[in-house]
Amino acid sequence: MAQTPPLMRQYQAPTEPKIIFTPPLSDRQKYEQQNTINKAGRPYTRYYVEVKQYSTTANIPSDANTITFINYGSNDVNISGIVLNQGQQLTIEGNVNEIDTTIYQANFSTSISPNNSLTVIRKLYS
Repeated sequence: MAQTPPLMRQYQAPTEPKIIFTPPLSDRQKYEQQNTINKAGRPYTRYYVEVKQYSTTANIPSDANTITFINYGSNDVNISGIVLNQGQQLTIEGNVNEIDTTIYQANFSTSISPNNSLTVIRKLYS
């Protein structure tokens, strides 16, 4: 009996090694890669600051250690029962490693107006 020749494998040309480019890191990712020990050898807690603008009624979650409301508009704004006039601000701070989980409601005295401007600054832990 004649033997059948073994199946020949299909030829594959050698491939060039793939070059993988890692995407650039965001500023926050670069910040998180830094050491968590200061020059004195003491550990510290990482945080970042977020700034947002509001011009209409909104529910604003805190989820932060510190939250500051600044009324830059000419209309009054009510923050969960506290009225801020033009140029006034309200800051609510927590102790180290505390998180405020309150959802604040911001209501403007005039619901739709180009003069509504509320800036919210939050200190958030990484």
